[in-house]
Amino acid sequence: MRTAFVALIALATAAAAASAMAQPANPAPDVPMPGLTGYDHPKIGEDACKVVNPSLAQCTIPAKSAGQYVAIASGTSTAKGAGAAQRLTIGGQGWQCSPVTNTAKWSTGSRTFTVACMIQVLTDQPLVVAVRYDDQNADKDSKGPTLVLRTVPWTGVLSAAVVAAK
Repeated sequence: MRTAFVALIALATAAAAASAMAQPANPAPDVPMPGLTGYDHPKIGEDACKVVNPSLAQCTIPAKSAGQYVAIASGTSTAKGAGAAQRLTIGGQGWQCSPVTNTAKWSTGSRTFTVACMIQVLTDQPLVVAVRYDDQNADKDSKGPTLVLRTVPWTGVLSAAVVAAK
């Protein structure tokens, strides 16, 4: 496996994002995905993340990593008038969560927009996860967007999706 394989599970729903962003008092022990000898599921600390500019932040997952992560991104801007909007896109080389735009009416003051994305990672090389932050009719916070990667314990399920509903 010479290239990174990243499978986008799903853009987390608001409820799932809220629970993923909360840090439980006693988190479940993290165990590596079975059958992947030599791979680890490391925690990604602040030292692995950086703000590149007011529109871009990135974190690097180390080589030989396997497991689920939730990427939590936020961007803050101050509206300049009617029609202000914010968009966050989490992704990397060859993959992305769908761009998510906050179009709720907003014309004055500062507002922070947060998005979460669940990803499954299996990579032999370091893997850069980035967030691109765009706004319209607003001024971005000069500190740039934030990006945090949190490990999600392995549950034994590769994926789950609704395939039909009546």
